[in-house]
Amino acid sequence: MEESGLETTTKRGNRPFIWLEMRTVMISLCILATGLGISLVVILSMKNQKDPQQLALENLCLTKDCVKAAARLMDAMNTKVDPCDNFYDFACGGWKRLNPIPEDSSSYSTFEQLRNQLQSLLKDLLESEISDEENISIQKAKILYSSCMNKSLLEDRDLSPLRIFLDELGGWPVVDINWNESNFNLYSLMSKLRLYNNNIFVYMWVSTDEKNSSTNIIQIDQGDLGMPSADYFTSKEHEDKLNAYKKFAENVAITLGATSSEAEKQIEEAIKLEIQIANITEPSEGRRDYETMYKKFTIEELTNKLPEFDWLKYLTETFSAANITLTTEQPVVVYALDFLTNLVQILKVTPKKTLANYLVWRIIMNRVNNLPKKYRDMKKDYHERIFGQQSETPRWRECATFVADNLGNAIGRLFIANYFDEEAKKSAKEMIHNIREAFNELLHEVEWMDSSTIEVAQEKANAIVERIGYPPYILNDTVLTNMYYHVDYQADFYFENVLTTIRWNAMINLKQLGQPVDNEEWLTPPAVVNAFYSSTKNEILFPAGILQPPFYSKGYPKFMNYGGIGMVIGHEITHGFDDKGRQYDKDGNLKQWWDDVVIERFKNQTQCMIEQYGNYLVPEANMNLNGIITQGENIADNGGLKQAFRAYEHWKKKTGGKEQTLPGLSSYTPEQMFFLNFAHVWCGSMRREAAINRIQTNHHSPGRFRVIGPLQNSPEFSQVFNCKQGSYMNPEQKCTVW
Repeated sequence: MEESGLETTTKRGNRPFIWLEMRTVMISLCILATGLGISLVVILSMKNQKDPQQLALENLCLTKDCVKAAARLMDAMNTKVDPCDNFYDFACGGWKRLNPIPEDSSSYSTFEQLRNQLQSLLKDLLESEISDEENISIQKAKILYSSCMNKSLLEDRDLSPLRIFLDELGGWPVVDINWNESNFNLYSLMSKLRLYNNNIFVYMWVSTDEKNSSTNIIQIDQGDLGMPSADYFTSKEHEDKLNAYKKFAENVAITLGATSSEAEKQIEEAIKLEIQIANITEPSEGRRDYETMYKKFTIEELTNKLPEFDWLKYLTETFSAANITLTTEQPVVVYALDFLTNLVQILKVTPKKTLANYLVWRIIMNRVNNLPKKYRDMKKDYHERIFGQQSETPRWRECATFVADNLGNAIGRLFIANYFDEEAKKSAKEMIHNIREAFNELLHEVEWMDSSTIEVAQEKANAIVERIGYPPYILNDTVLTNMYYHVDYQADFYFENVLTTIRWNAMINLKQLGQPVDNEEWLTPPAVVNAFYSSTKNEILFPAGILQPPFYSKGYPKFMNYGGIGMVIGHEITHGFDDKGRQYDKDGNLKQWWDDVVIERFKNQTQCMIEQYGNYLVPEANMNLNGIITQGENIADNGGLKQAFRAYEHWKKKTGGKEQTLPGLSSYTPEQMFFLNFAHVWCGSMRREAAINRIQTNHHSPGRFRVIGPLQNSPEFSQVFNCKQGSYMNPEQKCTVW
């Protein structure tokens, strides 16, 4: 469900919140004045029956969240736009004017506003005084945050922590005149870097075996690149990005002691190596058929297949750090055999110095954020070229994000205790039940699938496990203490604290080998604004962080909740049946459970959607969307909206469906308000660089098309807003999968 980018709010970015508060106050004053006027009429007329104005007031939802929602929705709208001409511009046309992108952000949206608000709450929790009565894991989270925020000590220590770390890695040739290639071992260095979660050349991890969802197995895939997209290395149109990337590396090398000439020469060779790797990297478009990608070998078989690389040495050295012994019979799953075949040929002929320079640069690049400001500033031009980000993220946000990402259950325990409404779990559970029923009903309306496959698909839908809010085990002091037992932090050693955290995370992953899959373990901590589907667990998950306005409030009318979190619930359910999810059975195993005819029909349905989204022009980039890499998310968006609206309609029939309206928006029907809140969630804007990066790398369509695409395919939307057939929002051709 992710909407990419954790952004911040600068002084300029705060203005919309001030205006929102003013607008809320104005609406409240109007309501109060109306109420006083009605009271006066009643007193003067001495009538027993209710005045029409009083009835109108009673039909308004006047909870705090409703008043805020009304202000937020009206501020974002541009009512001069006909909703049938462009519903995104109608619902979001005023949003950008009141919500300029902060300088430290590459994009900004309603989704990101909620993330920013949540991070502010986490900041307050992390900055509260440490108490001896708190769980030790919570104390550790606060110490880690405090060490990150100690800017004066960070400046005083300068580069000394990084230099010590580089010595442990064997040095960086470009800055170390005493570096000796006879001491270099590719497998040892790759193993060391993997223990700090750097997956360079190859991506290796332990996770659920896709074909046996009860066991964990070693998995190998193509490695990460230093820039977000292989195109940034290989395409002439992105030459400015590649040059900024090179300059970033050169400046870091010079800062650490390299001469300008050596930095330029040696970094150039390292980047040439990375360009070679980018050229053999398999693009996302060709990596959607997991059955074809999945190749299982023993280490011995993999070595025989690719003898130029010592797989046993690399894997044995890595896992020995976790006290795990491997043999040549150890099974591994490979997902990028062609890539690895080409990679080992490149590594075989590349000089050791170039290999070392590239590998060490990649880990230094990731650690620049943990250095004093003058070194962090060296990445400024690079970040501006890639993302359009014009200034550094505020320190507190960087620190809160790092703690939340790594000690999420500790800080999540605090978040739950202070900010989460348990009523949200009950409401979400009820909505999941209703939306699952809607999915099953719609499933029987699918014309391209035969009845026997529909029955099996319904079994899978009914087998989906739901997780809401937070895992119960984080409330257990013993469990929470043991969760972070192996990490200890010192307030004066931030750089070392970061390395400790990263290495500990790597150890947790490696130690899963040989252990059964823990089906009770959550995919995410609670204080996260996102939602998830796991194909190997057949599980949907809605953390506490997303069960907030504008997605959900117990004070909202149902049309708001179904248009918000309801669509998200449907989206995640549909992921079990998108082009990737449909490859897994109800038990989470990669298995063909559709016959070839049904698969071919499914592909025909999805092709319509691929072409629809591929024809959308992203105005910020003047580029078309990639309909192939976004197809899974687009299928989920379309299915989620359809299910949520069907479930809302059923709720109205069951309950009588009489709902209060929002102040200032009473001219809109509940059904229209459903679609309005759905659209509002995706209001936002992007810088040109961010838009290009998103098109190249992100599997989610930009917010504009997460609104327009599903609504153009929705007959219900066109009926609700009376859009004529052939209008932009009601095209004659509609795409539907589920």
